[in-house]
Amino acid sequence: MDKFLWMLFLVLANNIGEDPLSEKYCNARFGFCIEYPASFVSMPPPSNNDGLTFLSTDKKTKILAFGSLAVEDFDRIDQELTIVISNINLTYKKVSKDWFILSRLSKQGEIVFWKTVTKKINYKGNRDVYVCQTLMIIYPAAQNNIYQTYCIKISKSLTVK
Repeated sequence: MDKFLWMLFLVLANNIGEDPLSEKYCNARFGFCIEYPASFVSMPPPSNNDGLTFLSTDKKTKILAFGSLAVEDFDRIDQELTIVISNINLTYKKVSKDWFILSRLSKQGEIVFWKTVTKKINYKGNRDVYVCQTLMIIYPAAQNNIYQTYCIKISKSLTVK
């Protein structure tokens, strides 16, 4: 019984003060969806509909979800990773066949969490077009205790539409 109560306490303590991922954004152009906290506000979309930016109520944290066409003859995630990590100091990096996750500290003292997935999708009637589906979360290092958990949850919510 004590073990059960301890486990229950840990679960509840981990979720205190967290905003559940109760909103969903789907990008039809690049074929992906993410979930994000309901307290975040969506900014106006860009004219090319490549994605959206969401801001926290204190305007210190940004979630960016966007897609892009992969370069011609693109077939490896390491090509995209090489472009992304040039001239930055990483604090975390994990690479798979078709995705990567990285984290770094910006010059402004913000933590930048970045996940990119490559997929072949039906893009404007063309089958098997490679695209990059990207999720970025940028937040103050002082708020790491809040947003580190969000990064994991939101990252797992990046799905194919």
